Amino acid sequence: MIDKKFEEKLKNLRELYLDKRPEKSAEEQAQALEAYTKLTDEEKATKLRHQLEMLSEKLVKLDEKLGELRAEKASKADISELKYYIDAVKNKKMILEQKLELIEGGEFDAARREKVKRQLTDLELKRCRALLSKKDCSKIDEKIALKKEAMKRLK
Repeated sequence: MIDKKFEEKLKNLRELYLDKRPEKSAEEQAQALEAYTKLTDEEKATKLRHQLEMLSEKLVKLDEKLGELRAEKASKADISELKYYIDAVKNKKMILEQKLELIEGGEFDAARREKVKRQLTDLELKRCRALLSKKDCSKIDEKIALKKEAMKRLK
């Protein structure tokens, strides 16, 4: 009796989740995976510039709206709320400008280099341990080669 219920529930779940699932095309799968790829510094900089332009336009519109509220002699609560929102947008704009300066200045590269150096030394220690214990270290050698290539790209 219990087995029949279980088999029936399992069959219902298969129908619900496996059989009725729509198949994705190769293009849709590629787009889904594209969200996880790392951006280059140039792409990051262009995105930040675009966001900064949008924030500048938003600030202009908010300033105009503030002028309209003052001309209409709106309540102090509305004006203070709008001023608070304007300050928040200005703060966000300032943060994005700082990020852009860091990316364009290449200060991230030094931190990346140090991180890759640490990873490389850790891998070399693993290789030494593997050699001492007489184990295969071909995978470690491959990883070391990849890290060395990454170091060359960062220089």
